[in-house]
Amino acid sequence: SSDVCSSDLTHNTLLQELLEKYEETFEILYPYGLNKLIEDDILEIVAPRLTLEGFFRLFDIPDKDRDKLWKEINKVVKKYSALYEF
Repeated sequence: SSDVCSSDLTHNTLLQELLEKYEETFEILYPYGLNKLIEDDILEIVAPRLTLEGFFRLFDIPDKDRDKLWKEINKVVKKYSALYEF
């Protein structure tokens, strides 16, 4: 629903939004395929269209790793939203 706070992470969160808002996600996702997008020089093209779920599928990331990545990214997002709550 549209009244969900935008700092909540969902499987539909775009890669670009993650990388722009939360720079730690770069290091988290780098070894899982982000490095390939950069090497192939297509990060700028796919980041605005690729969701987190799409990223997981594109690089065929196993469930246990998805779980770990999800938790790590969520922690970063929560940390940031705590910083900006006044």
